[in-house]
Amino acid sequence: MGQKDGGLGPAAAGAVALGTVVGASLVGGRSSPTPDHPRTRRWYKDLEKPGFTPPAAVYGVAWTAIQAGLAVGGYRLLRRAPSRQRTIALSLWGVNQAAIAGWSEVFFGHRAPGAGTLAAGAMIGTAAGYVAAAAREDDAAAALGVPLVAWVSFATLLAEEIWRRNDPA
Repeated sequence: MGQKDGGLGPAAAGAVALGTVVGASLVGGRSSPTPDHPRTRRWYKDLEKPGFTPPAAVYGVAWTAIQAGLAVGGYRLLRRAPSRQRTIALSLWGVNQAAIAGWSEVFFGHRAPGAGTLAAGAMIGTAAGYVAAAAREDDAAAALGVPLVAWVSFATLLAEEIWRRNDPA
């Protein structure tokens, strides 16, 4: 497949999309409650959580699927001809990658469920904005962003409930 309408070529688009998503995942993983971070894992395990909290294994599967979809969506947008709408969609795509990377640092790294709730709530808006902007440029890229909107909506509810149950005030 050749270059599409003046966008990046396949190798460049793939490198940018995959590099951005992998980078966000690696940065986010630095503060996650994994076996590599026993104090964070213990802190999270000790929090009172609602009954609808997914098992730990679900997070890895969900984020892998979400990030794979976002990588493909980003690739598709990067292959499109430069336009105002493409720039908006890719900007929001990048904002969401930065938010994905930073959320774990806020919630887990700083042990701040309240700030994590606010950050997740803001991500609902940026994720929905990405989907709307991408839809004007590439329907498939937009559809691949919908799981992010769904997940951060759920994550906001979960974070808020954890915050409420564990707020010392």
